Amino acid sequence: MIKVIIIDDEQPSVDKLEKLLRDSGLASVEGKFTEPLEALEFLKENKVDAVFLDIEMPDMDGIELASHIVDLQGGTDVVFVTAYNRYAVEAFCLNALDYLMKPVTAERLKETLDRIIEGKGLPMQSEEMQVRCFGRFSVSAGREGVKFRTEKAEELLAFLIDKRDCFVSRREIVDSIWEEFDGDRALAHFNTTLHYVKKALLLYGIRIPITYDRGGYKFNLKALTCDYLKFSSFVEKSEDAGPENILEYEETAGLYTREYLSGWEYGWVERKRLLLEEQFIRLLLEIAEYYKGTGNYRKGIDWLKAGLMREPLHRELNYRLAEILLLANERMLAVKYYELYSKELKKKLKQQPDDAFRKLLR
Repeated sequence: MIKVIIIDDEQPSVDKLEKLLRDSGLASVEGKFTEPLEALEFLKENKVDAVFLDIEMPDMDGIELASHIVDLQGGTDVVFVTAYNRYAVEAFCLNALDYLMKPVTAERLKETLDRIIEGKGLPMQSEEMQVRCFGRFSVSAGREGVKFRTEKAEELLAFLIDKRDCFVSRREIVDSIWEEFDGDRALAHFNTTLHYVKKALLLYGIRIPITYDRGGYKFNLKALTCDYLKFSSFVEKSEDAGPENILEYEETAGLYTREYLSGWEYGWVERKRLLLEEQFIRLLLEIAEYYKGTGNYRKGIDWLKAGLMREPLHRELNYRLAEILLLANERMLAVKYYELYSKELKKKLKQQPDDAFRKLLR
């Protein structure tokens, strides 16, 4: 993070720029001044990486002030902030790093901050990458949503994340995502799309988390937080639900807000979608079984109903719901759910509930 100060005779301008700098996550505002002489006194004792200063001030204009700053701290970058374009040429004649036109925007300010960081060889601030796979696929960096040039760029990124820290050959990627193309044409699409992915992530301050080794590509999972990865990691622990982990069970089930990568009908997505859906149902059954064992029937019922909202004809969900309703002395409600299940099963699948289910309600 770079250390900066702001010098501007208008307090509202100082406050606005301070907020933009703090919100960027790239700069620490060490001081803000409306009096140039006070700023110079500060710089005599304090080292900073950059000074953002207004060009037109009543007692000492920014260009004169810049020369004094250079005398005090030769390695400090000067960035002029001005409402007048005519100062730009003179500013660069004085070797100012950059100039910003008022009103300053966050996007334009970030370009300047990146130049300061790059010029000083400082490590770039890497935004935390957050990925959502349950529901519509989305990527965010900090508070901003990352926009990709094409849907294929989104799919390529999602495909690499889906493989969970495993190297995937370029041939497997191409065959899964560009199966309609052959040979060089498919590889050209892959190379172009990979470039789009990297460019989009860099634009939002995300370090490239894609590793290449011996013909394979892998996504560094430490570079992001992701609902799908959290969900899968917990499911693979394979521990029975108990008082020590029931909250984690519920939090994990809560990650499954909608189906995996909703809206995409690609072959590799469909296969994983079915697996994750079944894992979600298993979580709900485990949670319900735990609450049944503790006598908290209401909570068990609520979780089973949540599953039926997604899979109304799932045999085990319906059976467990009827079972726990009976334990809760809700026989009429159990019969109602059974009859609804029976009706829909016959209507959509031309089937009847099995003998064990029928016996449960006798």
